[in-house]
Amino acid sequence: MGKLEEIVRIAKKMDKMVSKKNTNGAVDLLKELKNIPMTLDLLQSTRVGMSVNAVRKQSTDEEITTLAKSLIKSWKKLLDGPAGDKDTEDKKEECSTSSRNSSDLTEPRSFRSFFLTLN
Repeated sequence: MGKLEEIVRIAKKMDKMVSKKNTNGAVDLLKELKNIPMTLDLLQSTRVGMSVNAVRKQSTDEEITTLAKSLIKSWKKLLDGPAGDKDTEDKKEECSTSSRNSSDLTEPRSFRSFFLTLN
């Protein structure tokens, strides 16, 4: 199973946990995610950060919240890396181009906004 499929599988399980309001087993899933080398593209295409944050918010287990916060913090660093800086410059240039549709930029902006609003 590829990284993308594995991340999607984990995200779906986490979403199900949140909907059932039962986060038993989340620690194992978070540990699995921690061992997967993550890229900005994988985070954006799978939206796994949303699932991790939902589990974090719902859980009262300190180990789950700590692991989730640790993952989110490490993923935030992907935005600040050299590739993240280049992407930011590219987006500024794309925004100034009138031929670009604003809806084309919605996904990356919402992703970046999601991570920048987390504390």
